[in-house]
Amino acid sequence: MDKRAQSLVRESINEKKEEVIHSFQVLFQYPFHPNTTFILLEIRGDGGLFGLTVTQMNGWGEQLTKNAQGEYAIFEGIGFDTCKKLEQDYQEILEDDEFITEIDEYAKEYFVPFFQECFNQAGGKKKAKLPFYLYYPNSGDAYDLVKEKWLDEDEYL
Repeated sequence: MDKRAQSLVRESINEKKEEVIHSFQVLFQYPFHPNTTFILLEIRGDGGLFGLTVTQMNGWGEQLTKNAQGEYAIFEGIGFDTCKKLEQDYQEILEDDEFITEIDEYAKEYFVPFFQECFNQAGGKKKAKLPFYLYYPNSGDAYDLVKEKWLDEDEYL
């Protein structure tokens, strides 16, 4: 993928920057269930379309469905169209397997610094009371936004 396409993929993702910063600010004040050990920010998708879901976790094996007040915890996800700014028609992009694979791989790489920057701008270093892990379920890779590092396998398996 050429530099121009990379730049346009970044622009497409960056359109959600203010929304992501706001979401982090809301999460920093949220009454999480007292058994919550970390917040899982799961990124799923392909074909240029990705979604982020938020789950409060008690270790890697248990999702917590209720918050500190005993109400069901409902977190709004955020969708990303990484092809939005590209000049080609979306159908044209999808038909080029190599190009769409490059877009997906580049977007997954870019999400880490993007979410780290949003987390930091939202005050995450001072306001986060729990670890926030950015997680790719297909690869099993997890990134700690508080410590700004990839987790070792023994930390989450």
